[in-house]
Amino acid sequence: MATALKECSVCDKQFLVKFRYQIERTNNGVEYFCSQKCRQDNTAERGEVECSACSKSFEPKYAFQQATQNGKTVYYCSMECRKPSVSDYRRRAVKNDEGAMRIAVLNQKGGTGKTTTTVNVGAGLAEAGYRVLIIDVDSQGHVGVSLGVGGKKTLYHVLVEEASLDECIVSARPNLDILPADDTLASAEIFLARLDDGRDKLLRKRLLDQQQDYDFVLLDCGPSLSLLNMNALTFAEHLIVPVACDFLSLVGVKQVMKTLKNINRVLMHPISILGILPTFYDMRNNISDEAVKTLKGHFHDKVLPPVRVNTRLKEAPSEEQTIFEYAPESRGATDYRRLVKWLVKQQERRLQATA
Repeated sequence: MATALKECSVCDKQFLVKFRYQIERTNNGVEYFCSQKCRQDNTAERGEVECSACSKSFEPKYAFQQATQNGKTVYYCSMECRKPSVSDYRRRAVKNDEGAMRIAVLNQKGGTGKTTTTVNVGAGLAEAGYRVLIIDVDSQGHVGVSLGVGGKKTLYHVLVEEASLDECIVSARPNLDILPADDTLASAEIFLARLDDGRDKLLRKRLLDQQQDYDFVLLDCGPSLSLLNMNALTFAEHLIVPVACDFLSLVGVKQVMKTLKNINRVLMHPISILGILPTFYDMRNNISDEAVKTLKGHFHDKVLPPVRVNTRLKEAPSEEQTIFEYAPESRGATDYRRLVKWLVKQQERRLQATA
């Protein structure tokens, strides 16, 4: 897929966007800058402005003197004025918009344990006292089936009919809510395809202001590169990729990496890989060890401890129970409990970084 070159708004040079500073959204659209110098020159041309911190009038000369907050351009006469204001803005952004840690669970190959991971991680976090929302982005609706719950309204009603989150969520367990899905999501996909603008970020638009009551939001994505999954990725901050320990699943990871690059480049939405989770790990098979070694060769410390093959994990959904309810002492429960503890630490670090 060819990468489109952009034209510098200052010197008209054609270049490939590689850094965030090279893009600036303004009231007149999007501007591009091939270098820091061009961005600084563009800033300086705007004449005198008022410092948003101390109200001093000054002529901007440097890129750091300008920032975007809540969609508006603000100015700072010095780093002393910028640092406290921007830090306060980021803290408020985390509290108001980014409070919940939003994690998409995705692999474009089926049968890698996405729903099993989403349901059991969500249940584990809920048992630990955290408020959790699971959004089912797969028309098969396996999240609700696995937990034995369902509702009259689904993700379709949020996207298409603009229903509020409170209207559609179902309480599955203490501290655990789900936004269910069913085959109506096929109609939602068609609805998204017909939109002229914002088709990739509609879920973000609908839910970003409605998720403050949760500590974690998990999105269970279907095994495809659909508009629904694109919406999930532009809503999420982080990604967990379950990878079955076999060759074909490794191929699926490469497809996910290509998708992430497109999300970051085309939609300008930063989403990071939180972890690569090997699943169906069987120490008796060489392919399992080879798969984990291959993953570590590519992703290094992003590779999480594997979830071992466990019959109890397969049986639990048929009883409409989580692994912690069905077989709390099983290997599956042990492995997912370990993943839950790791996620809690990531959330604690995330909140400390913005405190």
